[in-house]
Amino acid sequence: MTEERIIEELKQGNISFLDELFEIYGAPALKTAYLITLDRYMAEDILQETFIQCCRNIGSLKDNSAFKPWFYKILTRLAFREIKKAKKLVPVEDVYTRDTAVSDEYFKDRENSGLYTYIDKLKPKLKTTLILFYYDEMSIKEIARAMSCNEGTVKSRLSRARKQLKCLIGSREALE
Repeated sequence: MTEERIIEELKQGNISFLDELFEIYGAPALKTAYLITLDRYMAEDILQETFIQCCRNIGSLKDNSAFKPWFYKILTRLAFREIKKAKKLVPVEDVYTRDTAVSDEYFKDRENSGLYTYIDKLKPKLKTTLILFYYDEMSIKEIARAMSCNEGTVKSRLSRARKQLKCLIGSREALE
């Protein structure tokens, strides 16, 4: 079944199609949320809340083919909100172990790559733009829709992010 047909079914109130939508977007969206927040549990919460908001607001989506940017707009806004909230919280040592339905395979790539150490040093909007462009393979136009900005702003953010990464990587290599 096509993505547009799934969206149409959801608009008509048939929430059983949410599973199919989750099959398409669940894993990439979880990884995107994780790359933005660098917190596995926060990413899982963001993913869950994103799908809840999608179900609640699917009727407001005018163009079914624009679902992907709309979905990632919700995801990135929730991620930014959670990052802000987390900065205000005083960290407390976690005294219990949380079970999770998500396997560790989603996070191994990030933990083994030194590049993410540099990406994490970027400001959230630059970092998110890079992740959406390179990881989620979204177009400039889709990213602009997802982040509620102009295409020129997306291009500018990508350029700044690349330059900053180059400087960060270059300064590390100079130290070695």
